[in-house]
Amino acid sequence: MASKPGFAIFRLKTVEGGTVMRSTSGKTQSQTPVNRPRRVMLLFGSGCMILGACLVMRWNAGLPAAQARSRSSVSSDQSNGQSADTKGRRWVANVNGRSISRKRLAEECLRDHGESVLETVMNRQLIALECEKQNIRISEEEIDAEIDRVSRRFGLPVDQWLTLLQSERDIPADRYRQEIIWPTVALRRLARKQLAVSEDEIQKEIESQFGPRVQVRMIVLKDRQQAEKIRGVATADPDSFASLAVKHSIDINSASSGGLVQPIRRHIGEPTIEAVAFGLGVDQISEVIAVGDQYVVMQCVSQLPAKLPSDAQLQQMRSAITESIRDRKLHQAGTELFRLLQERANVKNILNDENLRQRMPGVAATINGHSITTDELAEACISRHGKEVLNGLINRQLIEMEVSRSGIQVSKLDLDEEVTRAAQAAGVTDQQGNVDFSRWYTIMQEQQNVSQSAYLEKIVWPSVALRKLVSAEVEVTDEDLQKAYDANYGPRVRCRAIVMDNLRRAQEVWAMYRARPSVENFAELASQYSIDPGGKSLGGVVPPIQRHGGQPALEKEAFRLKQGEHSGVIQVGDKYIFILCEGVTKPVEVDPEEVQDVLYNDILEKKHRVMMSRRFDQILERASVENMLYPELSRSPASKIKKLNARSAATDNQG
Repeated sequence: MASKPGFAIFRLKTVEGGTVMRSTSGKTQSQTPVNRPRRVMLLFGSGCMILGACLVMRWNAGLPAAQARSRSSVSSDQSNGQSADTKGRRWVANVNGRSISRKRLAEECLRDHGESVLETVMNRQLIALECEKQNIRISEEEIDAEIDRVSRRFGLPVDQWLTLLQSERDIPADRYRQEIIWPTVALRRLARKQLAVSEDEIQKEIESQFGPRVQVRMIVLKDRQQAEKIRGVATADPDSFASLAVKHSIDINSASSGGLVQPIRRHIGEPTIEAVAFGLGVDQISEVIAVGDQYVVMQCVSQLPAKLPSDAQLQQMRSAITESIRDRKLHQAGTELFRLLQERANVKNILNDENLRQRMPGVAATINGHSITTDELAEACISRHGKEVLNGLINRQLIEMEVSRSGIQVSKLDLDEEVTRAAQAAGVTDQQGNVDFSRWYTIMQEQQNVSQSAYLEKIVWPSVALRKLVSAEVEVTDEDLQKAYDANYGPRVRCRAIVMDNLRRAQEVWAMYRARPSVENFAELASQYSIDPGGKSLGGVVPPIQRHGGQPALEKEAFRLKQGEHSGVIQVGDKYIFILCEGVTKPVEVDPEEVQDVLYNDILEKKHRVMMSRRFDQILERASVENMLYPELSRSPASKIKKLNARSAATDNQG
């Protein structure tokens, strides 16, 4: 019941149609021992949205990219929603009459993202220099053709594809062209000799996609002796293989489904696994197979025949198949080429070296004697992360103004107490129960990619400030404590549920159950119609419903039912649910006095969070923000908008 540590959650973002340009030394892959999936070339960016008690500050990892512009200017013409006019401005935002300078934004962007963006800028520069060395020029027509190819892969016209990137990934068309598509085309040109596709490769790809497959169950283990022992049990009783997988396999994804994995195909994944799988008969169990540091036992479920398309269909598919093979080759060849470019280049990372920074002020890095200035790097950081960083600065300034207006003070002691609270809630303590601050800051660095100073400033300070602003408004009552006790230790309703997002369909499925009321029918309907993945796979079984869990309509109906009874269709948010009661759990016998402190602290923290969120919303509603860099994010006070709307309505009525 401990509260969540801090206010940080991660959101991962992925952009299709690009190529990875990270340093090969830091590359990792997570693959199953059996079926290493083919990789479509991705530009993988990652972002995290850090909420300092509702103060949203997202840091997006630098997008690996290269640029089709002159190597002498990293940031020239980087639009990302910014015009040349906005780049020349001294101020980027005005918050309730107080300005934020472009210099401050650049400093924040460099501090938070300079290292990661510099890596991508240097990588881009390496490709540009190699293209220049080989007299390779990438035309606008080539870039257009590549964008068209990528958009067709996803079944979208180019304009819709670009609009989707802008709306869903906040990547403007110009940046997509220069930072994602250009390096893909450039690497393809540089590695063209390695990208030839043979007829044998095409035939293997056809066999992989349309040839025979083997459906198997597998058990993956770390110890060979254990693997041999479990294989012996499975061989003696083949029907027990699924339950053995559930109980013993260390591969969580397949273990949860009784060892079932995706059907094994030819020419994909681990060759040894493939050879053994295609040699098994139905229900036959394999020998123990060593794959890396793991040991695999397989059982053949079925041999699936080939489903070859007609000759005419294959002819139509050949170009797409060839393209797919070439893409995979580009990924492999591009990675190797990029590694060679890095090895041959004379690179000095000045940004991360204090001594070099003092000797070469204003320079972030040099590549083969070509300088990347700090100003250029700052503009590149603003291009990629300016919107998120500026939004964080604006929100921070709004909270600072509210703190000043309210006359409260946020001290270092307050910050230390908040860090202590968060670390204790996460269980980061030593053997004596004291907070291990060093380990906590390391966790923040690893999980949220923020330094200790950035963590204190961007996460802890806003949380403390908002908490102090609302502390007088938060109270835990006896009623709150009783509800919390009932929710955590009181009876719960065991039930099955079918969840749908359409009222009419919910009513139809409800009628199907009423026509034949039985647990078996409910489970079948749940597996067929429910949109809840967990319940769907378990015949509708869901966690027991507690009192005061935040869904009063559902709870009221659940506790009204007797065992074997079913509810009507209940609307919960935008979903429609009906449940089958399977009984009520016994209350947990706990003395309320023993858990009162735990319940009190938990309620207090949750109430603080609610009030902090509400207070921040109020601050935003009163704010007047002029965002010169991203005008669409400017805002006026809600009261002013209401007056303007009223004035407009009055004018319309007079007309």
